[in-house]
Amino acid sequence: MNTILSNLQNKLIVSCQAFPGSPLYGADSMQKMAMCAIQGGAGGIRACWADNVKAVREITNLPIVGINKLIDDEPVSIDKVYITPTFESAAEVIEAGADILGLDCTPRGRTYDDVNEIIEQIRKHYPAVLIMADLSTLEEGLKAEQMGVDIVSTTLSGYTPPSLKIDPQHYRSSLDNVTSLEKMPEFAPDFELIRALSKSVKVKINGEGRISETTQLIKAMRYGADMVTIGAAITMPEKITARFVNAMQQAG
Repeated sequence: MNTILSNLQNKLIVSCQAFPGSPLYGADSMQKMAMCAIQGGAGGIRACWADNVKAVREITNLPIVGINKLIDDEPVSIDKVYITPTFESAAEVIEAGADILGLDCTPRGRTYDDVNEIIEQIRKHYPAVLIMADLSTLEEGLKAEQMGVDIVSTTLSGYTPPSLKIDPQHYRSSLDNVTSLEKMPEFAPDFELIRALSKSVKVKINGEGRISETTQLIKAMRYGADMVTIGAAITMPEKITARFVNAMQQAG
C-alpha cells in the first residue's frame, strides 16, 4: 500500500481554506491555521490554491490534499465544476507541493470521458501524485474507481443535482441571495453514501462534507470512512461564532 495512504488511515484531514471577504483570507493566515491543526493532531491538510499549498508545504511534511477552486463572478451554480476543473489547474497545486490532488470527478457539464482524460494527463505528467475524487453519488464513485483514482471522497454530496435529487432550476430559486459557495444551503452529512461506497469500492474512502460534531466523525468511520476531512467546523471562526449566536437567539 502507498505510504501516504497508510499514514492517513484513521486520521483527520483538516481543510484550511478562506475566501475573499474572510479576515483569514491569504496564504500566511492559512499557514498558521495549518500549524494549529497540526498541533492538534491532524494527519493531513487540505489546502486551496497554489500559494496556500506552498505555504503549508513550508511548515510540514504531512500529506497535503491540494485543490484549485476556480470561482468567477457568475452566480453560484450546482451544474458547474469548481474544484480543480482542468489539468492546468491541477498542475498548479501539484507543482506547489500537493501530495494528493483533489479533483472533481462529477460529470456535470461534461462526460466521464472528459474527466478520465484529465486523470490520464495527471498520471502521465505526475505519476507519483495520488488522486482524491471529489464526488456526490455512488455511481460517480464507481466511475472514479474505474478511472484509477486512489481515494473517493463524499465532498460534493448535497451540492450537485443528482445528490440533491432535485431539479437544478428549482434549486436555483432558493439561491437568490447566495453570493458564494460557502453560503449555500447545507444538509446533514451523507453517511449513507459513505456506507454505499464502503460496500462497493476497494479504494480508500474519505468522509467529507458538513461533518461538525465528534459523533458525526465517529459515525462516518463506523460507516466505512478510512479518513475524515473537516473544514468549516474547525477553520472558519465566523461560521463557528454564528452557530453559537444562532443557538443563543433561539434559546432567548
